[in-house]
Amino acid sequence: MDFKDKNQLIAAAAVVVVVVAVGGFWLGWTTARRGGGEESAAEEQGVDVSGAVLVGGNAIAVNDQPAGTSVAISMVTLAADGWVAIHEDRDGKPGNILGAQWFPAGQGQSGSVELLRGTENGKVYYAMLHSDDGDHKFDRAIDLPIADPLGNAIMMRFVATALPSAQ
Repeated sequence: MDFKDKNQLIAAAAVVVVVVAVGGFWLGWTTARRGGGEESAAEEQGVDVSGAVLVGGNAIAVNDQPAGTSVAISMVTLAADGWVAIHEDRDGKPGNILGAQWFPAGQGQSGSVELLRGTENGKVYYAMLHSDDGDHKFDRAIDLPIADPLGNAIMMRFVATALPSAQ
């Protein structure tokens, strides 16, 4: 190989490196600008879902909220139709179910769960994903918690807070 061919080879390699670098930068910039292409409907509406973790197509996000007879669910993502059940705390673990709401399979849904007994100020609760056996009727013995690959129930802890006082 003579000097001229070697210089042409180096120049061609440099052009390829520059093209790849510019293309990678452009792709990364446009993806970041669009929010990664994975922004859910809840995020588009300005809902804080920072605590939600997507596990096998299932996720839930709920924020601390005023005590009451319903619980606002910020975001639900389900791989298959299922339920969000609100559990009261029993010694640091989910206890009795206070209410449940059915959600269709899909990403980034929000909604609320009506409770049979209201939440109380300062107490801890859990919003937990449960399966549905297809009848759209919640049965805690049949519609079991949806688990992650390690067998842990997919849930999010929240605290019922005091209602804001009127001034």
